[in-house]
Amino acid sequence: MDTDREGTRTGPSPLLRPCSAVLVCGCCVLLCVSPARAWVQATTEEAPHRPLHVADSNCLQYVVAAGCSADVPSDDCLVAVTLGMRAWDLRGSHFRFRPTPEVTCCGAGYERDWTNTNCVEWREDRWPGEYGASTIALTTLTYDPANGAILDADVELNGVGYRFGTDCSADVMDIQNTIAHEAGHMLGLDHTDVFGATMRVYSGPGDCSLRDLAPDDVEGATTLYPYAADPGVCQPPHGGLNADCSDPPPDPGSCGCRAPGSQPGPAASLVALAFVVVAFRIRRRRSRPVR
Repeated sequence: MDTDREGTRTGPSPLLRPCSAVLVCGCCVLLCVSPARAWVQATTEEAPHRPLHVADSNCLQYVVAAGCSADVPSDDCLVAVTLGMRAWDLRGSHFRFRPTPEVTCCGAGYERDWTNTNCVEWREDRWPGEYGASTIALTTLTYDPANGAILDADVELNGVGYRFGTDCSADVMDIQNTIAHEAGHMLGLDHTDVFGATMRVYSGPGDCSLRDLAPDDVEGATTLYPYAADPGVCQPPHGGLNADCSDPPPDPGSCGCRAPGSQPGPAASLVALAFVVVAFRIRRRRSRPVR
């Protein structure tokens, strides 16, 4: 896992290219010197850039796709994913990640008028070229641009380009380490420049230092989801839980067709955040409306 990238603006930055405050927003090379800042909340791409957050729920229910990682026995992989998510179980926060183990079928994507899953999925056969070959994991948040409420959160891990493990071996990407970072994105946190934070912008093979949250991460989560503001309910995924990867029924008023690759519905936007291995550098892409 080396660094993270965010969003959906076009192609990758060349290696060691200077950071752009507009297009890259937080790009950092390992050796660059910049003042540390506290935890950062992700925002909508659309002005006035509302903060992203899980609304009206004290949890986010997630599903791990069947098989987990092909590099690790399934039971060991599931334990590592669970531990990565549980890094954010904090005494001062009401927020929790809740697995739905009875469901093993899921895929990244959001259906505005149908059931959904917040999916953690290893892609073992094909890693989309638009994700970038150096990307280790991509977290995609679908949100309501009117208020920043997160409607769907999916994590895709690059099983084509990387080998994953659970023992901090020097030549593998540690699952618990990776998931702890991606889980921070799922709850609405962006990258921070604070040294040692789980939400920092760099990591690498064999690194397990993101497994344990730093005070900066804790402050971010407890500020966004304070225990005293517990809504008292754990909501299912938006539209309900899709337990079998079923497709939405066709619209009676249409042919029921949708062009390949088209996005469902205009009422949401996407932001994608990804770990990439490129000289310990963060690359980010910005969000785009779902058309």
